[in-house]
Amino acid sequence: METYTLSLALVDFLPVLFAAIGLYFIVQMVAHVNSHQGRVAAVGVLLTVAGGLSKASWKLVMALSQGQVNLTVLDDALFVLMAPGYTLIAWSVWQTSRMVRQQKTFHTWFPPVTLIALTFAGSIALYVAYPSSPAWERLLLSVMVLATTVTCVLLIIFAFRQNLPLAGWLLILNLLGVFTLNGMARMEQTIMLQWFEQSINALSWLVFWFATSRMYWYVRDNFSVGSMRTVQAVSA
Repeated sequence: METYTLSLALVDFLPVLFAAIGLYFIVQMVAHVNSHQGRVAAVGVLLTVAGGLSKASWKLVMALSQGQVNLTVLDDALFVLMAPGYTLIAWSVWQTSRMVRQQKTFHTWFPPVTLIALTFAGSIALYVAYPSSPAWERLLLSVMVLATTVTCVLLIIFAFRQNLPLAGWLLILNLLGVFTLNGMARMEQTIMLQWFEQSINALSWLVFWFATSRMYWYVRDNFSVGSMRTVQAVSA
């Protein structure tokens, strides 16, 4: 792999910024419907954004040092933080979707925290058993990709059910961008390819930001907090 350039490393912060703003609207949307799930989503977003910033910071350090300083802890933090982060986001979005449809919801924290604990237990076990293998990292990556996909699919379904086709199609574009980047990550990472990847990544999260902002404004204008109080008590 070629050394990261400073300009490429700086541009890597753009998709993190766009994703952070888009996820902020998700937190606001969820919290408007259910304050308890809003807290779950907020913790998930903080972990997810921290993971993205860690990865971008790793690239920046690599660029500034011309590849001489490799802080692997920043690189690994992408999966360590994003796997639980997106698990919490996916859970809160699913719970909120069920609440809007007046369906039964479940305990606020126990199911996602249990899943996260099992994931880390499995990852740690793999690291102890095979310290030189990336198996522990691949487990976290698999959970992160699955939770990211589930979150996006839930948002797409919610958008179309609420007659928000533009938001739905933009979220589909975002999901296609995620799948495309996952495929391109297996290719030889030249500087030119990384510029192409960063362009797709930035555009993908920019449309995500636009889509989630429209969804939040819709929920804010069409669902009153008071009408959700009875259902909130079920999931507390």
